[in-house]
Amino acid sequence: MVTRRQYLYGIGAAGITTTLAGCSGGGGDTETTTTTQDSGGGGGSDEVTVAVGPDKKLRFEPEDVEIPVGGTVHWEFESEGHNVTSLPGASDKCENPEGAEPFASYDGNNHFSVDDVGETFSHTFEVAGKYTYVCAPHAGQGMVGTVTVTE
Repeated sequence: MVTRRQYLYGIGAAGITTTLAGCSGGGGDTETTTTTQDSGGGGGSDEVTVAVGPDKKLRFEPEDVEIPVGGTVHWEFESEGHNVTSLPGASDKCENPEGAEPFASYDGNNHFSVDDVGETFSHTFEVAGKYTYVCAPHAGQGMVGTVTVTE
């Protein structure tokens, strides 16, 4: 299902190719989004937007994204009580590739600090590998996502 935000983003950004692949398993659907935008200057500026708590659900949409090194993920907070973090102390589910800086939508180690509805947190990924991040207040309820960064 394409949301209004995805539709508007798709028609508003020329040169973007988006591929959604869904698969279902015991608890729900998982989507992977790969977005490539060629800036025409020999390099690319790759960006993906992830909804945080869409429809007041405890999930990220899509849950799994893939971008190249130098790509940016933007998390848009659509419901109350959420954050985004890959900081090791926030959850045992958080993982970062060796040499990668963990990220968080909040400062310090207050893992239960939440972002306001309508805010956006962005992170640019400079190290290839798989990042597993969570909403710290809801990691125990399965609010977990991944970013796979390719070279």
